[in-house]
Amino acid sequence: MTAAQALRQDIVNDGSTPPNPSPVELSIVMPCLNEAETIAICIKKAKAFLDRHGVAGEIIIADNGSVDGSQQIANALGARIVHVEAKGYGAALIGGIREAHGRYVAMGDADDSYDFEGLMPFVEQLRDGADLVMGNRFRGGIEKGAMPPLHRYLGNPVLSFIGRTFFATPIRDFHCGLRAFRRDRVTELGLTSPGMEFASEMVVRAAIDGFDIREVPTTLKPDGRSRAPHLRTWRDGWRHLRFLLIYAPRFLFLYPGLALLFAGLATMLALIPGDLQLGSLQFGIHTMIFGVMAAIMGSQCIGLAVMARRYGAIAGMWPESGLMRRVRNWFSVERACVLGGLMLAMGIGGAILATSIWAAHGFGNMQPTALMRVTIPSVFLSCVGLQMVLTAFFIGLLDQPGRR
Repeated sequence: MTAAQALRQDIVNDGSTPPNPSPVELSIVMPCLNEAETIAICIKKAKAFLDRHGVAGEIIIADNGSVDGSQQIANALGARIVHVEAKGYGAALIGGIREAHGRYVAMGDADDSYDFEGLMPFVEQLRDGADLVMGNRFRGGIEKGAMPPLHRYLGNPVLSFIGRTFFATPIRDFHCGLRAFRRDRVTELGLTSPGMEFASEMVVRAAIDGFDIREVPTTLKPDGRSRAPHLRTWRDGWRHLRFLLIYAPRFLFLYPGLALLFAGLATMLALIPGDLQLGSLQFGIHTMIFGVMAAIMGSQCIGLAVMARRYGAIAGMWPESGLMRRVRNWFSVERACVLGGLMLAMGIGGAILATSIWAAHGFGNMQPTALMRVTIPSVFLSCVGLQMVLTAFFIGLLDQPGRR
């Protein structure tokens, strides 16, 4: 079985909640790949927390193929080992969460950077009704050397700001690895990301589904390993950003598209009568070309936004909004064919008019500027008209009932 097949099997098997063989309230899940240097102290701290607060719990080590003795250490300390074949941070956690028996699950790295003895605020919030409780390292304290400056002052703040803006969630530390949640609610999300972007997927999908998400302070200290961490700054940072953009077609396609379309249209319409002079700046036919280019790019982005939103609703990535439902009902194939066909006909008509003007001059040399004020809008109408028709047909294809 390949790693991808193993991950898919994990996801398929996650369709139902396993019966609780014991009244376990909290499962503490730690992903592990060659963490022999720190796994023991993490397990001991987790056990100390459970014992001190009288929480009925279990400790699960979601092992991703360790060969340094991590499994033997964990087993000797009484932790339950879950072997996860599919590689990756997210894959390991998916496997561990699937095998958890607790009503609640707390997850944290096995590198001794997170405080497993400080889980009580997370549990209290869950008992109070929260679905997902995130740790906030910036509020709780980051010890010297615990987080690289690039992550602390750029990566995490920027990605957290993007996440808050795109998904209307108040979380200020989007990628904190210490978090807790109701197992049944997170299982319903069907999380699939195998890599580090799993951290983003959990928060994004929870926000889209309207989870009660809360945040509590937590601390971060330098991890206890002598080797380099599994996290790769640029690779994993890009994977987080890519995930956020994929799940936010409004910000990726729609808003930039509307800005380009309106700016381009305004430029084109302002320059059709003639050149414009603003102070020492003169805007002419070349500006008009770039305006039309922007308008065509904007219309393409808007079409992609509509298709992406529809695909996401069909795939279960997010619920279909009332606005998108009204747009889809209005934007039928028939209406698009009529409107797009009219625009295409006008564009072709403009091309014919320009050709007739050229013919009236004997197909010889003539002043090109006047002719371009006809041909450039014609190009815009033709491109957007054809695109509108094809977009409507593609959405119609998406709406066809699936064959099983």
